[in-house]
Amino acid sequence: MSYYRYKVLADTLLILHAIWVLILVGGTIFLINHRWYIPYHLSIVSGTLMINLILGGCPLTLWEEKSRKIWNPRTESYNNSFIAAHLKRLTNIEVSPKQINWILFGIKVISYYISFLLLIAK
Repeated sequence: MSYYRYKVLADTLLILHAIWVLILVGGTIFLINHRWYIPYHLSIVSGTLMINLILGGCPLTLWEEKSRKIWNPRTESYNNSFIAAHLKRLTNIEVSPKQINWILFGIKVISYYISFLLLIAK
């Protein structure tokens, strides 16, 4: 595989990761008026929480970082935070990956709780 393909792979993973984050966060808002989506969203959030708890982070972050480093060895480490790494890259604002990960964990737990409450209130 040529080095350029690793850049394409990393960029594709970046887009997929951004879509996944939007589904997680936006899905909570979406399901308030679209009750049919509750079981799907609950599955997505549950799976994401389990993967994060078992693996200690998101595999998409790891795969994107590895692909980007093969393409460009000077790529800075993501330190297990997709959002912190790209926030710094795009805006030059540095936020602790640990802070971002705790905030995201809280959002996922709240999203799970809201989904579960709406499911049993059906």
